[in-house]
Amino acid sequence: MRAALGGTFGYHPPVNPILLHFLAACTPTEGNPDPVVPTCDPAPSSAWSGETTFEDRTEAWGLPTTEGGRLQAVDLDGDRYPDLVVTQVFSNARDDLAAVPPVRYHYVMMNRPGEGGARVFVDESEQSGLLQNRDGGTGTSATVFVYGDVDNDHDLDVFAGRYYDAGATDVTGDCSEILLNDGAGHFTFADRSDPCDLEGYPVTAASFTDYDADGILDLWQVAFYTEYGYLASSQDQLLHGNGDGTFTDVTNDVGLAMSRGRAAEDYLTRTVRRPAYGATACDLDGDTLPELIATNYGRSWNQLWSNRGGSFVDVAEEAHFDDDDNQEYADNLMYACYCEQAGGCAVEPTVECGGLDFGSWTPGYDDQPARLAGNGFTTVCADIDNDGDNDAYTASIVHDWAGESADPTQLLLNDGNGIFALIDNADNGLARARPLRSSWNEGDLHAAFMDFDNDGWKDIVLGSSDYEDTHVWLWRQVSAGQFEEVSDATGLNHPWPAGMAIADFDLDGDLDFVTGSSFQREGSPWTTREVHFYENTAPVGNWVRLPGLSVGTRVDLTAGGVTQTQEVSGGYGHAGIQNDTALHFGLGGACLIDTIVVTAPGGAQTTHTNQLGNQALDLE
Repeated sequence: MRAALGGTFGYHPPVNPILLHFLAACTPTEGNPDPVVPTCDPAPSSAWSGETTFEDRTEAWGLPTTEGGRLQAVDLDGDRYPDLVVTQVFSNARDDLAAVPPVRYHYVMMNRPGEGGARVFVDESEQSGLLQNRDGGTGTSATVFVYGDVDNDHDLDVFAGRYYDAGATDVTGDCSEILLNDGAGHFTFADRSDPCDLEGYPVTAASFTDYDADGILDLWQVAFYTEYGYLASSQDQLLHGNGDGTFTDVTNDVGLAMSRGRAAEDYLTRTVRRPAYGATACDLDGDTLPELIATNYGRSWNQLWSNRGGSFVDVAEEAHFDDDDNQEYADNLMYACYCEQAGGCAVEPTVECGGLDFGSWTPGYDDQPARLAGNGFTTVCADIDNDGDNDAYTASIVHDWAGESADPTQLLLNDGNGIFALIDNADNGLARARPLRSSWNEGDLHAAFMDFDNDGWKDIVLGSSDYEDTHVWLWRQVSAGQFEEVSDATGLNHPWPAGMAIADFDLDGDLDFVTGSSFQREGSPWTTREVHFYENTAPVGNWVRLPGLSVGTRVDLTAGGVTQTQEVSGGYGHAGIQNDTALHFGLGGACLIDTIVVTAPGGAQTTHTNQLGNQALDLE
């Protein structure tokens, strides 16, 4: 519901900032996310002092038996408190809640009042309907979830995506589906859009977006190899929303179709399909229409589809978005082994093979630019440096054998027109020391921007994976585009993580963090895929929360001389990362918000002025 700023809920008359010093600071009353008379105290110093910030409160939040590695923080029942959906990642099999013990692949954990006013998660998986199947039973094989209001009834519906490739043997008969929310967190199937395709469409990620600015959400979904172990990849798809939970495939109509590669040389061109692990949609050139991003695996180019008013052109190469431009391969161990065995290499290897069998190297193929990019999983899209445009951060796996040609996880800064500068990690504080051993991997799968200390500058949190030496990484932004690593100092250094979800779960004005645990590889400290809840216990600056905005809405908020920009996401990155759709802004020491400019997809704007911080504001 859109509340006019002349009404009684969100409006406060202009306030002299000097008088604010005499107002008593307060945060929302427990159990009431919207205090009637919000007040706010300008903080003389809002700088984080280095104290431990995140406390593991898994048991207190009721999560000690919850397991999984894909997580979403979403308000399913409209009570403003973000709930938590958790999914296992290793099977297309359905849940069997009647088994003894129950077989669980999914959890719907609702955020409920606990004893003494505290909040706690309650397992309402079966009651939610999110685990149902078309056979009438309970148990779903969905592996990708993203959320958005597809029928415009002011609640979050869900896309449940299935991964079936042509070689799948664990086919249950479930399709990718849309489930509609009744507003209270109970879901029922929408009508099917297309016949069920079990021939093999391996959905790896999806993102809701409004690509044509018609006020109805569409769906951008990406897919992996047609059959794992073979070169051919599936076509990424754009599905146009019909407003009732059904969708129409418009991929070919809007210029997104790519050719199917059938021979190795096909994969050296830019028109061939590539295996995608991440889907992201956001406005990168400032025209209020979203671009579409496919973050691709297989050391292949990423794609950036520029929205030209409802049709798309891949501009990744000219935007410097496809790879990091480093195409040196003399330190690739596979290349060194080939040269040792075959001889006659034009470029002298800079490493020794050592007689090890690292696989194959094909001259004329593996030494070409199309094979010297990244193993991408997630692209985060947001304004990291507060200059009014969306930047990007790519999370990628890097193996030591691939050498410097493999694209690392890296920050890309936007010039405002959708052209990017790739910033070397050594130049902005995001570099990590590599272990002193012959084999290492940077296994980065999930990433997000979050202002953990409410200072008005987004920080970077990186969920690595289950390779040795990996953990959750947190970098605090200390000045525009410059970072310091504070994982250990803040307590957010969870080892061998799996997935992430970020939200102000207790509505106390700071962002909390949830992650899973992986033991797939030898050496893990975990024996289960247990979920851990890290509560933010040391808030610093003031804040404001903006709930109820539609996916794709842009907000420019000015307070304390700083303008911050955020865009509501409909899911992004690998396997459907989704954080709370309510936007959270840290205000630092500021208390009075000068302006809040809200821009819908397509450009319609509303402006709100003279708001106090430390409250939730309804702007739509």
